[in-house]
Amino acid sequence: MVFAMAAPLFAQVMMIAVMIAQGQWMFAMMVVPGAIGCLASVLIAIPWRSPGQIEITPAAAAAGPSGTIVNDDTGGTIGFDAMASDTIETLLGFDRMPWRSIVSQWLRPASLAVPLGSTGTGRFDLDLVRQGPHALVAGTTGSGKSVLLQSWCLALAARNGPDRLNFVFLDFKGGSAFRTLERLPHTVGNVCDLDLDHAARALRALEAELTRRERLAASFHAAHIEDLPLPPPRLMVVIDEFHALKDQLPDYIGRLVRIASLGRSLGMHLIACTQNPLGQVNADMKANMAINICLRVRDAMQSTELLGDGRAASIPPALPGSAYCNDGEQVSAFRCSSVDDVARCCRQIVLADRFMGSVPIPQLFTAPLPSRVARRPLPRAESNRLPDRLWFGLADNGITLMDATLPVTGGNVGVIGAHGRGKTTLLATLARELAVDGHGGSDASVRLFDDADELLDPFNADDEAASFRDALANPAVTVVFAVSSARHVRVPEHCVTRIVFPCGERSADLMAGVPSNLLSMLGQRDLDTPGRAVLITGAAACLVQCAV
Repeated sequence: MVFAMAAPLFAQVMMIAVMIAQGQWMFAMMVVPGAIGCLASVLIAIPWRSPGQIEITPAAAAAGPSGTIVNDDTGGTIGFDAMASDTIETLLGFDRMPWRSIVSQWLRPASLAVPLGSTGTGRFDLDLVRQGPHALVAGTTGSGKSVLLQSWCLALAARNGPDRLNFVFLDFKGGSAFRTLERLPHTVGNVCDLDLDHAARALRALEAELTRRERLAASFHAAHIEDLPLPPPRLMVVIDEFHALKDQLPDYIGRLVRIASLGRSLGMHLIACTQNPLGQVNADMKANMAINICLRVRDAMQSTELLGDGRAASIPPALPGSAYCNDGEQVSAFRCSSVDDVARCCRQIVLADRFMGSVPIPQLFTAPLPSRVARRPLPRAESNRLPDRLWFGLADNGITLMDATLPVTGGNVGVIGAHGRGKTTLLATLARELAVDGHGGSDASVRLFDDADELLDPFNADDEAASFRDALANPAVTVVFAVSSARHVRVPEHCVTRIVFPCGERSADLMAGVPSNLLSMLGQRDLDTPGRAVLITGAAACLVQCAV
């Protein structure tokens, strides 16, 4: 490295000599400051050893943990091999029946101060409330990032019950890191990069949860969420491979920036893990990431980004789990502790939750709409009572799924879509729901019409068309009609509620009433799925999957 930095200096010295030989003194004087700067850089790069400092050769670093000493770029040395590598179970004080220890911890006041490993002098604890509220973890492949995240989350779960702490896991490494932790009663969401639609729902749900907590705190005029009479559980958002999330869902990074900016007072914490911290976290987000944990990285610049110097680049590959923690006050070296049996630890936490009789925590978001929804079992018939709403499938508000229903007394309903998209099947589902209560037919207050394009033609003067138009104008009758085109459909004269099956032609779908923001979220999979439609009621619209 020193020789590489000396090359520009040598070139500039030669340039100065040539210019002096040619009598170009003015140009030579212009090059002199640059040469002086290169000389200073070379002198700084020379590895001057202080008295008593041990030099680490590459052969010694590759020799393994035994007797390994690492330079810390501050004139001292760190012996990671001398740090005890106790398991998380040992640090948490688990006995022969760990669930009893966990229950004992849950009965104490809530705290996010948990052990993560060991230092040269004892246990290393980290408190996200006091030192955080957010953390950035960096390390190259094989440095121990995923093990650190697992140990950290399990220690937090063993210290706090699900009524005090919840987890949302975003794993952009195929879902392997948090698959076992999904069983924890604290987990309210777990997604991976194999389903980007699901991951996008998670980020929208996090933004909605942030807004909900803001309104909750404002309603009680509270400066902090903990000042509420019944504060919601703290929410821990854990992201593995943050750089992959940024690359695949760049439009959603702003939601994470909001969490980093406002999360402290709202009880929301962010732990982002990445292989290369350079340029991955923008300035607004980095300003709120008070805890920086750097495991082994490939070059000194990555270490400098988190620690202020290149010490983490000197950690040898033979010491996975060795790390430095910069909390803004000091930089501490520690050895991460692993979990002896992740599955057993999760089972013990679940057992403790059952012993406490905790109420299950609802999921923060659900999976996207399925490609097929089966018809539900028919409810028991109630004599001659028209139902208030008719069920026909599942609705999706972008975060959670719910029953899709049509109001019986809310006005006419228009079903718009091309042939083969599911219009007739939808009418059959509605007829099946109506038949339970003995309604349907020409004399009923709900009438169903399929292939009503010709009936809506204003030039059609036959009796059937006239009867159809009379039914549309009758406020005592709810008409549900299906057409293949919205050409003759007038809103709100003909219908107030619409179910539109998108065709993929943007102009036609916009004319049918599909909002542009919802239309931009539809992919080819939605267009190819039979029964996938948009329910439009007034100014509100949502995606639905009709039952078959």
